[in-house]
Amino acid sequence: MHEISLVAELLDECVRRADGRAVSVVRVRHANTIPDDVLEQAFAMLTVEGPLAGAQLQREEFDLTIHCAACGYDGILTHDHAVGHMLICPRCSDVSSSSHPVELELLGVDLTD
Repeated sequence: MHEISLVAELLDECVRRADGRAVSVVRVRHANTIPDDVLEQAFAMLTVEGPLAGAQLQREEFDLTIHCAACGYDGILTHDHAVGHMLICPRCSDVSSSSHPVELELLGVDLTD
């Protein structure tokens, strides 16, 4: 489950930005290919202790899309069609050579007063 490693990397950056202070809110933007429940579960599991304990996750979702050169499909991908850095066409299973946006990005960290 690559989502846990994505969330762990994001949380490392939160801890770095917090610089020893407690975090109240972590704001992220994530692709629709990361299911909400998986993201929330990984966040909860990885923030049980430390400066992120008790932090709230606020998320914005965006659709990950593809234009397939092989068959012409142009549309939204699902969790099953984004594997690591590969995008797989849901119509013809061609692997896209085009780059895609980061699936999970940190928008901000709010610190506890």
